[in-house]
Amino acid sequence: MKEKTEQQKKQVNGWLKAQKKHAHGRLSRAIALGSLSGLLMILQTAILAYLIDLAIFSGEEETRFTLTQVSLLLVAVIFIRAAFGYFSECYSRRGAMLIKANIRSRILHRLFQLGPSFTKTKGSAKLASLLNQGIDSLEDYFAGYLPVIAYCAVIPIAILIAVFPIDWQSGLILLFTAPMVPFFMILIGHKAQRLNQEHWAKLQRMSSHFLDIIQGLTQLKIFNASRREIEAVKTISDDYGDETMGILKIAFLSSFVLEFLASISIALVAVVLGFRLYYGDVDYVFALWVLLLAPEFYLPFRQLGTQYHAKMAGVTAAEDLVEVLNKAQKDSQAQLNNSSEFCSPFTINIEKANFAYSDRQKALTNINTSFADHGLYAVIGDSGSGKSTLIDMVLGFVQANSGQVLINDIPLTSDNRDAWLQHCGWIAQQAEVFHGSLAFNVALSETYDNGLVHEALNKAGLAEHLSSLENGIETQVGESGAGLSGGQLQRLALARVFYHQPDVLILDEPTSHLDQQTEHIITESINEYAKDHLVIVIAHRLHTVINAKNIIVLEQGQIIESGSHQELLAQNNYYAKQINV
Repeated sequence: MKEKTEQQKKQVNGWLKAQKKHAHGRLSRAIALGSLSGLLMILQTAILAYLIDLAIFSGEEETRFTLTQVSLLLVAVIFIRAAFGYFSECYSRRGAMLIKANIRSRILHRLFQLGPSFTKTKGSAKLASLLNQGIDSLEDYFAGYLPVIAYCAVIPIAILIAVFPIDWQSGLILLFTAPMVPFFMILIGHKAQRLNQEHWAKLQRMSSHFLDIIQGLTQLKIFNASRREIEAVKTISDDYGDETMGILKIAFLSSFVLEFLASISIALVAVVLGFRLYYGDVDYVFALWVLLLAPEFYLPFRQLGTQYHAKMAGVTAAEDLVEVLNKAQKDSQAQLNNSSEFCSPFTINIEKANFAYSDRQKALTNINTSFADHGLYAVIGDSGSGKSTLIDMVLGFVQANSGQVLINDIPLTSDNRDAWLQHCGWIAQQAEVFHGSLAFNVALSETYDNGLVHEALNKAGLAEHLSSLENGIETQVGESGAGLSGGQLQRLALARVFYHQPDVLILDEPTSHLDQQTEHIITESINEYAKDHLVIVIAHRLHTVINAKNIIVLEQGQIIESGSHQELLAQNNYYAKQINV
């Protein structure tokens, strides 16, 4: 187990190092500028020491340098250092933002490749937390921790090189006290790493719990359970707060230890220099220079102590990111070389398909059915009967443990799934709407054909609503459809279908939670679209699919009956009983 853990650590650290290339050299420029700023600091302290010596001990007839000239030189060096520091910070932050954007894009791409079967097992709240807080925590790792590591390797060595020729005793003090800082950091770091992992796990659990509460607000109100959940939220929040305070305690402790060690070391240098200066073993200007350099020698180590917790948080988040990327890579690496192409019209055949989730019993058993050419097909059944799993299998998001799915006699696999999905459209129970214009939400693009957008909205039954809008298709709608009713949201989703014209349309009961008039409009639009396209509907309201070409009835993962509305009524089994309820 330990060997596996060490291997995982190496993999995560290697992955983090590999992400630097996505900063396009900005991190390297940031480190170079920061290092130059550190080298100029040595020059700055030398000029300052010389300036003080000049002001105190030189006579009025100083001929080589005047106070004004040296002061101007010092000001120039300070301004150059400030410029280097500013641009170093800009480059590091910009580089970290580019890395974050690249990682977030890749994670989203992998999640789309894995499909809903993965997001269900992983948890949407955990994935949302990973995409936001998890990836954001990498910014301080790349913009703060990595540059400081480089400074620790460059600046202290440069100071030692400058100090040893003029004062080897002080150089030895700096040399032998420097390793104490990383030694104590390692001791504290082990506990900090464990606390960071626990903190991240609790954050994900809290996110999942909050999402469950938000999704079930209506049920909580109905069963008068809101007060109980308030107490649960309070308990979880307090627990998370205690965990956060524990991490802060470790952070303050490590900062105190580093500051204490640095202060003791600087004091030791000052005491030794004081005695040597008293006995005349060292010149004042050199002693003052070394004393000014001593705090700067320990500054990178103190900064490292501050950024070390950013490193812990970044590594903890990176472990989950690598897990998702590796899972997606393993399941979808063959998609990069897609060799199969699909052409409409489509016939989907499912032959002797069986599927079981790793943590459950069989979800589908011996499924044999087909969806041919065009027309409306319906899949019905109780909750947990396997409807969503069957649709996931048709889309290629899950692969049958045995049996197969054939698209025009071509087996559907992870190799050709992306090509198949190019022909598919999906409408969920609650349509996703983005902040932007109506036209953008229909075309899902900043560029669109105005005529096609109007035609799609008219077909979806939004012509009347559109005519009442002052800005027409350029009217802005808010996030999650603010400004639109539930029925208008579903019709907007249908308008997308009419605009993009997918060959295969799959719907998860788009008429649920709608009034009868709106339900009738949407049902008619779906029936019209099914005349020339293949449409598969997961149905809960059975009267909405009485015109379906074939109705598949699922129970406990098995097809118990199938046929048209009239044929199923004649069989007088599950479907007929549900219709008559």
